[in-house]
Amino acid sequence: MIEDKEIQLMVGRLHHSDIDYTIESALSQCKKGVNNIGIQWEEIQSKSRKHKIIDARRLCCVHLRKKGWTYDMIASFVGYTNHATVYHHCRRSEELIKYDPEYHRKSLKFYGK
Repeated sequence: MIEDKEIQLMVGRLHHSDIDYTIESALSQCKKGVNNIGIQWEEIQSKSRKHKIIDARRLCCVHLRKKGWTYDMIASFVGYTNHATVYHHCRRSEELIKYDPEYHRKSLKFYGK
């Protein structure tokens, strides 16, 4: 039996999915969002483990996942070698938005709100 949360996730994914979403538009949207936070795109693709850069990477991962990208595609896009990190970022981001006010503000800035 499908639970309400699973239905919301499925509907949300279909709602945000965009077939014509190209790599170029994804790159420009992520760059714009990252710049809104105050981080350069080169820092996102670097190996840095600074907290503010990890948060920006998380937001990029979530944004691309909502657009229907696979975890492997997102991993190669933001500079990770493993899809598991992207999966972890997507799950962790949901918790942080609910419980961390600073991360919630960053997510709003990322989307220009």
